[in-house]
This record gives sequence, C-alpha cells and structure tokens, in this order.
Amino acid sequence: MNFFNNATTSKKWMATAGLVWLLYLVFHLLSLMNFHSGKVAFNDFYQWFAQTPVYSFMIVLLVATLSFHVIVAVSRQLKNNVSAGTRYKKTYPKAIPRVIAWGGASTLFAFIIFHFIQMTLLIDKADLYQSITLMFSNPLMWLIYGLGLLALGAHLHHGLTNVLQTFGLSSKHHHGVAIAIVLAVIGSFISIPVSVIL
Repeated sequence: MNFFNNATTSKKWMATAGLVWLLYLVFHLLSLMNFHSGKVAFNDFYQWFAQTPVYSFMIVLLVATLSFHVIVAVSRQLKNNVSAGTRYKKTYPKAIPRVIAWGGASTLFAFIIFHFIQMTLLIDKADLYQSITLMFSNPLMWLIYGLGLLALGAHLHHGLTNVLQTFGLSSKHHHGVAIAIVLAVIGSFISIPVSVIL
C-alpha cells in the first residue's frame, strides 16, 4: 500500500492515533480520580457512563486507533530493518537498544489487553469501587500494574517528545514538559492503589 510506503504520512497518522489515546488517558485518569470521592460517587459515575452512547463509541475508537497504531509501528520497523538490502543500523531511540524499546511497547500492549479484559469481563461492575479495592489488596496486582505503569511512562515520554518532531516542533524545548506530564500521570494513577492500602 502507498500509505505504508510513505514514511512521513504513516508516521503522522500513527502519531495522531497516539494522540487519541493520550486524550483518552487524560479522561480515564480524571474519571478515576473520582475514586477518592468515595464509593457512591465512583460507582454512580461509571454506571451512568457505561449506559451512554459515548461509551460504545469510545471503545470502538480506541480499538481501531490502537490496532492502527500497532500495525503502522510494526510495519515501519520491518521496513527499517532492511535498508538498501542491508540491516538497518540506526539506534532506536537515542541509543536505547531496539529490544528494550520494543520490549517496553510490547509490555504496554499486553497490559492494555489485560486491563481491558479484567475491567470488562472479570470484575463486578455493580460495585466497581469494591472490585478495585479488592484488586489492589492482591500483591500480584501491584506487580502487574507497576510494570504496566513503567511501560506506560516510558512509552508516553517517547511519544510526547517524538510527536512534536513529527508535527514539525522541536522536542528539545519541550523535554521538561514531557517529563512533568509523565510524572503527573503516573503519580495520579499510583494514588488509587495507595489509597486502598492506607
């Protein structure tokens, strides 16, 4: 396909799909902060939101953009692996070994799938607050979510700095902002399980 052969176009659309997920991440984080308001407020919001047309649309959009993002990323990497008939030697990214970068991305992808299945099929939606409380009473869940947040933080930092370059902005001037956003996001997510054990 010409689309996948056009590196600039495919990279911009991949970045756009990533931005959709960033917007969702912000929404998800803000809605989760409702956990600190107590059981009734938290459960009422999610039970209401699950009944709205926006919820179904959001699920379809997220599945579509994640699939697109992954397909384009893998396609670009496969094309980069062979350049003019020889192995691609460029470091990726910024001297980070490719196996580590892709290991982190794969961990994040696996965590997203696990989290989606867990939240849609394996918990009691009638009392989501209690389900989350029980979930984070299990040390294994701390390990799984800890790895997920580490992968999210690394991928988010990489994405925020590179998306600026993709759209023609200098990432160097925004490096500190990207780090601050990552720390704010990770810290906010961590506040949920921490509140469970305190």
